[in-house]
Amino acid sequence: MNIIFLGSGSFGIPSLRTLAGGGTHKILHIISQPDRPAGRGKQLTPTPVSEFALNHDIPLTRTDNANAPETLQLLRELKPDCLVVIAFGQKLSDDLLAIAPHRAINLHSSLLPKHRGAAPINWTLINNDPLAGVCVIDVTSQMDAGDIFASASTPIVPSETAGELHDRLAHLGSPLLPQVLNHLATGTLVRTPQDHALATRAPKLSRELAWIDFNQSAATVSARIRGLSPWPGTQVQLTDAQGKPRTIATILKCQATSSNQAHPPEQRGTVLPDKTVACAIGSLQLLTIQPQGKKTMDLSAFANGYGYAPLAKLTSLVPVPPH
Repeated sequence: MNIIFLGSGSFGIPSLRTLAGGGTHKILHIISQPDRPAGRGKQLTPTPVSEFALNHDIPLTRTDNANAPETLQLLRELKPDCLVVIAFGQKLSDDLLAIAPHRAINLHSSLLPKHRGAAPINWTLINNDPLAGVCVIDVTSQMDAGDIFASASTPIVPSETAGELHDRLAHLGSPLLPQVLNHLATGTLVRTPQDHALATRAPKLSRELAWIDFNQSAATVSARIRGLSPWPGTQVQLTDAQGKPRTIATILKCQATSSNQAHPPEQRGTVLPDKTVACAIGSLQLLTIQPQGKKTMDLSAFANGYGYAPLAKLTSLVPVPPH
């Protein structure tokens, strides 16, 4: 199969590496988003996919509109058999999809029909799902609603963050695309329609979502913190045992303990004698924290430097929405 790869984010790199590795399928061209300012110097920086194309001498087009007439004309001249779309960030028009006889396939980072949308990995964790996974699907006009061609799942690690799960799922999905392309080429592809009645949404994240409510169970609090790490990150105000504000910090990694002890409302958010944080049910073990303006550190270093000790208090910096 001759393919055009459309992608921008790093989630597509393992799959791109697999497809470009000299197998039975050929990448004719890569389409990615334009370079964007990044870093402290705000220098124009290529997307991870653009960087891959440049490093591997694969023809590259960078555009903020893949549906533009000049891009469509380029693709028609290249005559691809199929388009492969991963973390591209643009909606593809029917005119673009119609260029390839096999249209387009997409690697999506959830077990569809759950978590359709822009942030499936984050919402998989926030919802405390026991399993995460990926699906290769048909690209249709309705977002993430196409037939499923292949899928793979994996248990979620209790302390796993969205950033860590992102990388695991990217590698989990990379062998699926060549398999689907093989089936497309030989006419042996099996389509599994999604049950649209079971669909859930995974909307784009914002800083307003980065609240923590210690009136919830430790499992729920942990899932939310990990699902929002590394971005937007859940920030807390630390007040020491004497009631003095010490720092604002972002909790980057944590884990719910096995305790099912209930804590009264006045104790929730308070550091317990074992240095876990009391929740409505159970307690939360902090693992990695970043004080404002400082480097990331483990709990021991954070406790030594900022008065994190029994009877200290953590308060969500973003207000908890009313129930």
